[in-house]
Amino acid sequence: MEGCNVKRFFKQVMIAILAMANSGDTVQQATISQLGGSGSVINVRQIGAKGNGRDDDTPYIQKALDQAAGRGASVFFPKGTYVIDPARTLIIGSRTKLVGQGTDSIIKASGKRFGWELMRVAGSDVEISNLSLDGNLQVNRVLVVGGGVQRVTLTGVTAANASQNRNPEEEGFSEVVAGIVVYGNTSQIKIDSSEVSNIYAINQSNGTMIARGIYITTTWGSNEGAARQVTITNSHVHHIGPADDGDGIYYEDPAMDENNGQNTDSLISGNLLEYCAKRGMKIYAQGVKVSGNHIVNSYLNNNYYQGVNRGELAPDMFSAISVYGSNNIISSNVIDGIGSFYAAIEVSATETVRNTVIYGNKIVMGSSSTIKGTTAIRLGNIYNFTIKNNTMENGERGIWTWQNADFGVIKDNTIIMKNGGGIDLSTYLDGYTQINLALRGNIIEASTFNIQLASTNRNVTVRT
Repeated sequence: MEGCNVKRFFKQVMIAILAMANSGDTVQQATISQLGGSGSVINVRQIGAKGNGRDDDTPYIQKALDQAAGRGASVFFPKGTYVIDPARTLIIGSRTKLVGQGTDSIIKASGKRFGWELMRVAGSDVEISNLSLDGNLQVNRVLVVGGGVQRVTLTGVTAANASQNRNPEEEGFSEVVAGIVVYGNTSQIKIDSSEVSNIYAINQSNGTMIARGIYITTTWGSNEGAARQVTITNSHVHHIGPADDGDGIYYEDPAMDENNGQNTDSLISGNLLEYCAKRGMKIYAQGVKVSGNHIVNSYLNNNYYQGVNRGELAPDMFSAISVYGSNNIISSNVIDGIGSFYAAIEVSATETVRNTVIYGNKIVMGSSSTIKGTTAIRLGNIYNFTIKNNTMENGERGIWTWQNADFGVIKDNTIIMKNGGGIDLSTYLDGYTQINLALRGNIIEASTFNIQLASTNRNVTVRT
């Protein structure tokens, strides 16, 4: 009887082991079925890719991408690590889907030599989902959406580990480092539920070191217009640096340099940004709504410059959100962390920014930070603006108009500055004025001043 029980036990164990062994195949088949059947799915393993983390899979994966291009087929990456020669960028053509099995489906740059880009989307109507892209510190850019491309969707994509070439004689030594790049003349680009991390510049370029987690820009030297209808949602961007010029999300329209910027009709919402050494976001573009994001200042008196000022202490973070373009909305963001920001929300520094609304944001500076000159909302040259229903705590100032401010409303804000002031309408600069401003309904608890007016103010009304 005992012998029968033992045999039965081992039989059950073997059935369980076989079930576990086959579960991967079952998941793969289910994924393939969801993609529309084997006829429209190209499995990279069947093309010859090994996915064993050792062999070079570049030619096989490129072959699969070429076969899928233009016909709406899906390229499937079963669990595994697919090694790619970083000097041979993977090119994705139009009407192609890339699908993996999450963080276990890894496309990784080989460590043998340095490359410019790991992967480039070169055609429209492309979807990439559930894939992990690992630059292995051997590429400048992990994933690039090329100029002129339309309707690209990235969902559940991880883009990590970009750096610079250590050889100053080779390409990629001083260029901008980025996790995901979107070039110009593009539209309907969606990045959702994705992660960008470990993007660091290690070499100086014109005295600074530049890294971007997600970089919306135009191709260098081109006449491309800014990317339009870009949405970045529900994603996690972290460990971008160094403090010299490391920003989590950077959206720029170079045409603004010539006063030819266009509204982009774009949205950045629901994202978490941490360990972004200079800024959470910089918006040098028009028509962007930045809403419902959480930007965490992860530094506390320990964020150091690595470039020309190497070894000097930088601000915990320079800013959470810098706005250098007109027609933008900054709303319902949570900005906090152990450190303080030089300016949690910064608007302009030189050119006049117009038509700006900042409302419903919660800003809490780190109470233990020793950074000097901190401001929750710092307004440079600005015209036609509304600052309302925000809450601000800690720091030296709540709101400060330090350059020209004209035609603005500051209302219904709650400002608690135990060691600082509330609303400061003064400036230390000659020739700047603050005019046509209405302040009302603001609740202020501050130790140095509630509202500070100045001789540079004209037509300023204050109501409780």
